Amino acid sequence: MINIRNLTDLPVSVYEDKLIQPQDALSPFAWTEVFLREINRQPKQVILHVWPMAKTVILGMLDRQLPYFDLAKKEVESTGYVPVVRNIGGLAVVADEGILNFSLIIPDAFSERISIANAYLIMVDLIKAMFSDYYQQIDHFEIEQSYCPGNYDLSIAGRKFAGMAQRRVKNGIVVSIYLSVCGNQLKRGQMIAAFYKAGKQGKTTKVTYPQVIPESMANLSDLLDTPFTVLDMVERLQLTLKQLGFSFRAKQLTQGLISDFEVTYQRMHLERH
Repeated sequence: MINIRNLTDLPVSVYEDKLIQPQDALSPFAWTEVFLREINRQPKQVILHVWPMAKTVILGMLDRQLPYFDLAKKEVESTGYVPVVRNIGGLAVVADEGILNFSLIIPDAFSERISIANAYLIMVDLIKAMFSDYYQQIDHFEIEQSYCPGNYDLSIAGRKFAGMAQRRVKNGIVVSIYLSVCGNQLKRGQMIAAFYKAGKQGKTTKVTYPQVIPESMANLSDLLDTPFTVLDMVERLQLTLKQLGFSFRAKQLTQGLISDFEVTYQRMHLERH
C-alpha cells in the first residue's frame, strides 16, 4: 500500500488561495478540475491546494434530493451563510474563517495502484503527522451523528474535527479535507441540523441523511487545548510536509491553467443556474 512517505520523491507544487468569498464559492471546485487534468499531464508532482472560504455551506449532490431543498437552503441563508452545491462528496459541510480546507492532488502512476481506501489513508497519515507532537490519539471511523459522516472521519476522544472526500479523473486523485480549527463549531452543527430538518419536513427519504448532534463535533483548538488559527494550520501543514521529506517548488499559474480555469468556472456557473 502506498503511504505518504512513498510520495516524497515528488516535488510539491503549492497553490494557496486567499479567503474565498461566497460569491466565488465555485472557484475551488473549478480549480480541483483543472488540477486533476494537470496532474494527468504532469504526473511527476503532488499538488497542494489550500482554499479557505468565508461563511459558506458546501452541499453535496445527495442534498439536492431533499424533498424541500429550497426551504433547506433558505434555512442556511437565514444564518448569513451561502449554500453552494459541489461535485465532490455527498452531504453538507460548513466552510468559514475558522475552518481550513485543503486538497492533495496525487498522481496514480505508481507500480501499485492507489485504491480509494489507500488514498484516504494517505491523508490520514498526513494529519496524524501534523499533530504528532500532541499526545491525543487521532482516530478514523464514522461519527454517525456528525454532519457529512464517513468512514474516514477524523476524531479525538470520539469528537469529529475533520472529514474527507475524494474524486478521480483517469490517473489523478484529489483528496480534500476540512479541518475545524476554531470558531463556533456548536453553531455550525446546529445550522446543519436545522438544514436537514427544514429539507425533510418529517418526510421519509430514500437517502439516509444524518441526524446531526452538534456536540459530536469539536474544533482542534478545543480538543488540543491550543488556540490555533487557520494560518497556524497552514504553516503546520507545510512544515510537516517538509519534515516528511517533501521538497517545495515555486509554482506560478501559467496562462494555460488560468484559461482552463476560466472555461471550467464558466461551465460550472452555467450548470448551477
